[in-house]
Amino acid sequence: MTFSSQKIEAITQSVLRELHARGVVSAAAQNTNGGTSTASVAVLQQKVITEDTLAAAGAAGHSLAIPAGAIITPSGHDYIRRHAVSISSEFPSASAATTGALISVGNCSAASSAAAAVNWNIVAAACEFEAAAEAEKVAASHPVACCGGQPSIAACLMNRNTSLRAAVVTQTTDMDLLVSAMNPQVICLDSNGWTYTELRRLFQRMTAASSDTPAGWSEITGGAR
Repeated sequence: MTFSSQKIEAITQSVLRELHARGVVSAAAQNTNGGTSTASVAVLQQKVITEDTLAAAGAAGHSLAIPAGAIITPSGHDYIRRHAVSISSEFPSASAATTGALISVGNCSAASSAAAAVNWNIVAAACEFEAAAEAEKVAASHPVACCGGQPSIAACLMNRNTSLRAAVVTQTTDMDLLVSAMNPQVICLDSNGWTYTELRRLFQRMTAASSDTPAGWSEITGGAR
């Protein structure tokens, strides 16, 4: 069955009216201007914003940019009210050049928000093998973070390429020691446990760092791969 664009639009509007009648708020109708801007802007790409989505993005106390027409569920609306979140459909300017790339394996809401906030590209990958292939395309010129899947598997696959230095990073990783030892171009993260603020700070650090190979670092070549 084929629907015309007019029919699809009519169905969409009908669904939105039904959701609004049930107490679900559309982001396009949510007006929260007229306040002091919060310290940072979290950026969400999801079309349905729930309490869990907001909590994962660390939106509490921040300005939040979401797509125009996105749906905020009642639980999301309660979270926004309780945690003083400011909503806007105006995304931060993307005029600056892209400074890095996030490879997302599965749902990585907080990482996607943090990456967008520091003007990184966001690339979806179906599995660790696809993530490794994507990393090879961009890591020579930009820092890369791979979020989701099994970080240790992703890092292992990436390190098969001797031009890449990939490392698994957790909240307890000593980044100063890691950078001095191998200065990875790619970091691999679990999708859980990180806050938006932690990830944004991590991505900003990677953006500011050089991609130079540390003195004394040498790749093991030859053998089976």
